Amino acid sequence: MAHGIADEDPTKKEIIDPPEILDQKLEQLAVGFVMLNILSSSLVRVYRHPQSDIPDFRSSMNTILPTGPGVWELRDHSGAKRSPTTFTVTLTKAIPSVTHMALVELARQNLLHFIVSQNIDGLHLRSGLPSPLIAELHGNSNLEICKKCQTKYLRDFRTRTAVKAHDHQTTPSFEHARKADVCLVLSSSLRVTLAANIPQLVGKRGSKLIIGNLQLTLLAQLAKLNIRALCDDIMQGLMAKLNIPIPEWELHRRIRITMKK
Repeated sequence: MAHGIADEDPTKKEIIDPPEILDQKLEQLAVGFVMLNILSSSLVRVYRHPQSDIPDFRSSMNTILPTGPGVWELRDHSGAKRSPTTFTVTLTKAIPSVTHMALVELARQNLLHFIVSQNIDGLHLRSGLPSPLIAELHGNSNLEICKKCQTKYLRDFRTRTAVKAHDHQTTPSFEHARKADVCLVLSSSLRVTLAANIPQLVGKRGSKLIIGNLQLTLLAQLAKLNIRALCDDIMQGLMAKLNIPIPEWELHRRIRITMKK
């Protein structure tokens, strides 16, 4: 029986799989990855903030996350504040997490074919993931694109110019969902469309939908496997079972020097 954290709203209750149950689930997940490698099948992932010290939106007041309650949760509890022991950073100060780097390595190993992200933090690109492998559904607040040559520049400052909530471009992702054999969801409540429609399509097609989230999701019954753990724990466990080391993130700077005579 998984251990739960008390909360007044059952939809916000966080459940953590005991170590032995988590290990069994990670073994199933790892076996699926090995089969994908043999069959050269398609793979899609959808998720939100993977433990990068950026607060999420829906985590409850009793969350175990070190970032504390979600932004919307604090809004709904007027006057509530995060504990002094919590640690958070802004989007421009965050760096790629263990999960980001694990995904980068899986892409290098041809075990990951596409990522659908709800984040605007630019951490997937900063982690080294090739841009053709990612669809950022809500845009990227740190990315600038030259209108003449279409060259992309990832900045250390906010570049978003949209003034409305939905005033941004998105990239189609449903084609990947239609051919994916496996969809792994990490740290998403799956309560917001368009993102939630993508794993739903995979599950309804009869392909493997695997969800890793502390809270109950709306697609839990459609999933072949529900893993109740932090996404960094999931990815570290998976990579260990695959015997694939997770690379460390390295900061690279591009410096342009102009010399005048």
